[in-house]
Amino acid sequence: MTSLALIALPWITFLIVINKYIYQIPSILFYPLILLGISARRLYYWQIHPFYVSKLRTLPQPTARPHWLWGHSVHSAEDGRHMLDWSEENPDADIIRTLGVLNTERIVPVSPRAVLEILQTQSYTFVKPPFIARSLNGVLGNGIFFAEGETHKHQRKVLMPVFAYSHIKSLAPIFLEESARLVKLLREKVAANKADASDTHEIEVARIVSSLTLDIIYHAGLGIQFNALEAPENELAMAYDRVFNPKGNTGRIFFLMQSLIPGFRFIPIERNLNLWKARQTIGKFASDAIAAKMAKYEDRAAEKPARGEHDVDILSVMIDDGDGQWTLQAMIDQLLTFLLAGHETTASAVTLALYHLSLNQNVQDKLREELHTQFPGGYDSVRTYDDIESLKYLNNVVRELLRVQPPVVGTVRMAKEDTYVAGQFIPKGTLVNISIAALNRSRKLWGEDAHDFNPDRWNGRQAQNTMAFLTFLQGPRSCIGRRFAEVEFKSILLSLIGNFKFALKEGRTVEFRTSITYRPRGGLPLEVADVAGW
Repeated sequence: MTSLALIALPWITFLIVINKYIYQIPSILFYPLILLGISARRLYYWQIHPFYVSKLRTLPQPTARPHWLWGHSVHSAEDGRHMLDWSEENPDADIIRTLGVLNTERIVPVSPRAVLEILQTQSYTFVKPPFIARSLNGVLGNGIFFAEGETHKHQRKVLMPVFAYSHIKSLAPIFLEESARLVKLLREKVAANKADASDTHEIEVARIVSSLTLDIIYHAGLGIQFNALEAPENELAMAYDRVFNPKGNTGRIFFLMQSLIPGFRFIPIERNLNLWKARQTIGKFASDAIAAKMAKYEDRAAEKPARGEHDVDILSVMIDDGDGQWTLQAMIDQLLTFLLAGHETTASAVTLALYHLSLNQNVQDKLREELHTQFPGGYDSVRTYDDIESLKYLNNVVRELLRVQPPVVGTVRMAKEDTYVAGQFIPKGTLVNISIAALNRSRKLWGEDAHDFNPDRWNGRQAQNTMAFLTFLQGPRSCIGRRFAEVEFKSILLSLIGNFKFALKEGRTVEFRTSITYRPRGGLPLEVADVAGW
């Protein structure tokens, strides 16, 4: 509709002007006519095409009746639970059809076969739709997240050394070093804020965890000691907070408006102004750091010294192993993606982990026992990647946490051409909702206890298919930073659980929201008790 209006209105205006001198038809009739045409087209795709014409209308659908305006989205839950319910209503289906705002058709793959075709065999046929770029491009930059086709293949190839196994091993000490700073800070908070003789104190952990992951991504990404833990009110830390923690309940509404209205992000309303300012602050900091490091490498390029222990950050590896393929702007785009997305998703994952472990004290106790037994010298004796990976129960807990509640509950794709999925014709332009949360908890794929939090399930055979675990997606568009995120997550969790006991205060309820990631609304206050002797 919008594209039609943009093409038609200039022509109508032109006709109005010449009509005054040539045809003498009342000019006021032109605009009602074009508006009538646009309205008729919209009405057709709203009330006629989805129900009487569309080739997708015979697909299985949710039993819930769609709202006349909002479609099935009126039944949506923040955590993706509605998608799980709809898939279980249609256990034999490969794909189900749902209706979005104004009855926009969307398909939801609910079988491994359908997911495999969309994410792997046809990964470059199903692309990120334009409204995703409109919504997130201003936040995440123009890096690998938005690249498609041959551009994506090239970027992924040249970025592989950054996320290679050998490089992640060299970053593990950074993860542990930064996590140790959080242990120190929490220990001081618990000691300083004891209101009575109790050994516990309620602390808002979500904001602290976010500061930690910000410190980690800047240390591991740019080689910079950021210190957001000690100074959470500094300008750069506040910029990240404005991006990921909008005030009030405006996050989803703002995302929807950006998705539906081209150019909405350029309207000078408060939320847009905050995003502009935040992006400018983050971008300038990153570009200055990149330019400085590139100048440093150029100065010593003739010597070609071996990379030292302090040059293992992502930026150093990009420069060293890039063979001159990176321009300054290309580096800025990629680093902005890593700095923003890497920080936020891990912060959300750790926060959700502490929430679930607070509700499952037996799992928390068992994990703490493994840590104390295997490293009786304390968390300072956990120093290397191999030390982290030796903790088998920690590995199980992390996998199960990421399965039960992924920090990103879903993603969207769009068919860029006519195609078939699981034998079903999919027209060009069809939107695809991939519910990570639903497939991760599918009883059909994980068994009858799929909804339960059970780390022990990872001791033997898990799901029937690799497509049952989509937290990092699968296929050519899977998360390139998966190993980075997993080792960082384990480092933080072992440091926290080994040193503290976390519990949810009796009677307290926690509400969650989905903006870019799934996280507690207003923070996560937990009772924190110091565990002596580790």
